[in-house]
Amino acid sequence: MSSTSTTTATATAGKSSEKDVSTSPSSPHQATVPQPSLAPPNGGLSAWLCVLGAFFIFTNTWGITASFGAFESYYITTLPESASTISWIGSLQSFLVVCVGIVAGPLFDRGYIRALMIVGCFLIVFGTMMLSLSTKFYQIILSQGIVVGFGAGLVYIPALAIISTQFTTKRPFAIGCASSGSSIGGIIFPIMFRRLQPKIGFGWTVRAIGFVSLGTLAVSLVILGQHKKPKSATKKPLFDLRAFAEIPFLGFALSLLLIFLAFYIPLFYIPSYAAYKLHINEDFSFYLLAITNAGSFFGRTVPFLIANRVGSIQTFFFWAVAAVIVLFSWLGIHNTPGFVVFCVIWGFISGVLVTAPAAAVAHPTLSPSMSVIGTRLGMSWITAAIGILIGSPIAGALVDLKTNDFLKAIVFSGSVMAGGVVCLIPPVLAVVRYKAPEH
Repeated sequence: MSSTSTTTATATAGKSSEKDVSTSPSSPHQATVPQPSLAPPNGGLSAWLCVLGAFFIFTNTWGITASFGAFESYYITTLPESASTISWIGSLQSFLVVCVGIVAGPLFDRGYIRALMIVGCFLIVFGTMMLSLSTKFYQIILSQGIVVGFGAGLVYIPALAIISTQFTTKRPFAIGCASSGSSIGGIIFPIMFRRLQPKIGFGWTVRAIGFVSLGTLAVSLVILGQHKKPKSATKKPLFDLRAFAEIPFLGFALSLLLIFLAFYIPLFYIPSYAAYKLHINEDFSFYLLAITNAGSFFGRTVPFLIANRVGSIQTFFFWAVAAVIVLFSWLGIHNTPGFVVFCVIWGFISGVLVTAPAAAVAHPTLSPSMSVIGTRLGMSWITAAIGILIGSPIAGALVDLKTNDFLKAIVFSGSVMAGGVVCLIPPVLAVVRYKAPEH
């Protein structure tokens, strides 16, 4: 989820503006070291190597969560558990990435960079290797859901925060390059799983994925693990319940809860829908997930150009409305070409929805001062994490694979997404009214 990816990293922002902040966070260095000579280099070999390291982090964190649909389609045919129960594996993994990431941000600020990177990378690889030995549901949810999810949560926020210490004006582009690793992972891992599993079995296929993670995360660890410890970072609270008394922020938080209730439903069920409802051959059903993640690559980067002109929360609102339309249009898709188009469009939209909120919450109507952005981001993403946790299992309970009935799940996803759009109206109006005196 890359926007969840900018969540706690923005807590280190040291640059103030009354406009939407579509850039990523500044580093703790900027709050404690005023000398211009020690400002972020905004480029150079070392800085771009950090982007490479973060790219591989995203490949093995959000790239893995985006690939769960391929695993779920396999588990549905091999495990006795229901589709709803199996969905808890991917939902728990994504939930932990967000929640642990929120805690990892303050730990980064306090200087535990190397420890976070070592432990997180180890858990991702260890969990993947343990998954290769798993044959029962409880073993899979422990290894893939909990261990990998926890490890991923430890590393993705520090990776982004490190990038923020290396760039100023080039920061949005650098963050976009790093977060695109999510899309690349979401393309590579489903294809690997589909091509290898029938030939070498589940165990060795997962081990092959684990070896890819080991090699790429080793590069990240060498590059990012050498990063210098921040100086005297200020400890900030993770929660400020008074923020929920502000109607714009309350609406924003509720919108994330509802939007992310629906967010992962297509990603988790695209292969199953293609195979069971449309009777598309199994190979192409798996490739549709890779096609969807390819679409998200552009959704994570292109909207940054739009947001700089029209505003971050306006961009978020527009694409949330588009998401409602696309999800309900899913009801009318009964052939392969139409479903391929749906996958590409949903991939693009999902890329926007997962990146735009972090920039939107930085507006003064949602975060009255730059010093509370990290706290407000954390609070809003916790509500999103709740949606991530329960959305797909609810949809799984509504899916009936015996009759190939996905109708209730699709209506549920479109309806809660529409509810998220409604909740987003108050913060959008607040932002528009705030900007009105400037024109």
